[in-house]
Amino acid sequence: MRRRVFARLCLTAAVTALRAAQPVRAGQGPAGLVTAYNRVVLTTATGEPLRAGGLELQEDYLFFYPFESTPCLLVDLGRPLPATEVPIRAQSGGYAWPGGTGPGRSVVAFTAICPHAWAHPERAFSAVAYYRPGQRAAVAGGRDRLIVCCVHGSGFDPEAGGRVEQGPAEIPLAAVVLSWDRQADRFVAEGLLGIDSFERFFGTFQGKSRAPVTGRTPVMRLRDYSAVVARC
Repeated sequence: MRRRVFARLCLTAAVTALRAAQPVRAGQGPAGLVTAYNRVVLTTATGEPLRAGGLELQEDYLFFYPFESTPCLLVDLGRPLPATEVPIRAQSGGYAWPGGTGPGRSVVAFTAICPHAWAHPERAFSAVAYYRPGQRAAVAGGRDRLIVCCVHGSGFDPEAGGRVEQGPAEIPLAAVVLSWDRQADRFVAEGLLGIDSFERFFGTFQGKSRAPVTGRTPVMRLRDYSAVVARC
């Protein structure tokens, strides 16, 4: 019941916000594809709330949510991102993604776990990264502005809700349900929109911590977390 109520409230908030053309939450969607997790404030390394103005445009940032071992990417893409339908290749249909959040509706966040073979950023090496404008990948026709996994070449469009642009991945990156408090200028993670694949991730990497993130989670540049960030 709690999850259904959460999803209903999210959908209502999304519709209202879109009609008013105001910044909205990234992550409202159909009840079956919204998973509620702890409400967690995104912070700087010193514990202060992460401010929208503190984000460098087109830089990929990393934080852990909803578990201590599950990384996510956050990017300010620098332009308003409208709502869109996110298709699922492995299924018929898809789900609604309401676009970016923050003052310019340009901030997005997704799990940084590739839904093909569960590659993800680690301390020594990250096969998953965002390719900023002009930084063209060797996948998806040489496109930039993509999140790419270099293990098998899957590409995902962060401007279109994590949509798959090139396989072998068949499902989109799950979006973080991310709200922005205009008055306090802070971001809060509240859950996920999309296919929740954490059980398969933990089944593959059995030593990973399943402890939930609570209260706050620090945000850092991906290049400051992983010693090597792959480019392909």
